[in-house]
Amino acid sequence: MSLEDTSPQEWLPTIASLVVLPPWIWLAVRTKNCLQVITARSIPFPKRTIWLTKMLALIIGAGGLFGATTGLGMPWFLAVVPAGTVVFFALRERVEEVIPPKPVQDSLASRSSWDQYRELRTAYLRSCVWPGVAFLFLILILAFADKLSNAVEIGLFAFCFVALIATGVVAGLKQLKWLRWPCPRCGCSFRGFWGTPWMPKKCVYCGLPREGNVIDISHAKSR
Repeated sequence: MSLEDTSPQEWLPTIASLVVLPPWIWLAVRTKNCLQVITARSIPFPKRTIWLTKMLALIIGAGGLFGATTGLGMPWFLAVVPAGTVVFFALRERVEEVIPPKPVQDSLASRSSWDQYRELRTAYLRSCVWPGVAFLFLILILAFADKLSNAVEIGLFAFCFVALIATGVVAGLKQLKWLRWPCPRCGCSFRGFWGTPWMPKKCVYCGLPREGNVIDISHAKSR
């Protein structure tokens, strides 16, 4: 089978899978580096977790690549080559435990870290306002749709919809950055890898109370 002998409806899903596969292949070949980038280098991973992640990524990445290349008309014995190459380089990676670097333990560094926490939290809360504004305008457009021309209604609706999606993405990224804020004591993500969509009262790794050491710093300065 070749692309010339098939309709677009048959080979477009295969092309789409080739677009989706690169992140999985990257995760399989450079598992440690990929996990560090995804988690902003703030989540510890034992070797077992890294190996399990690598095996899952290999199944999806190499297996999907083999299926996609055969779907494009390549003979199976040739399609094995790119999939096998992914497996080869994935297994060559030296798997090591991931441990976030521990921050400097002094009052200045600690206060700077908590200041960063407040800035990230404030930036996230402010970013949540704009999706709400865009959604409110969408409701108003729908409510007064009968008083607007079709062209104006479609234009305003499209603009507000795009604004809602864009501001939602920005708010999500700011939230992720806030939730990946590293603990000033252990350097790991204060919230942990999964956790709740808000900050816990203490670090899930070392138990440091949230903003508890700010009081300690103020006491230290007053002495």
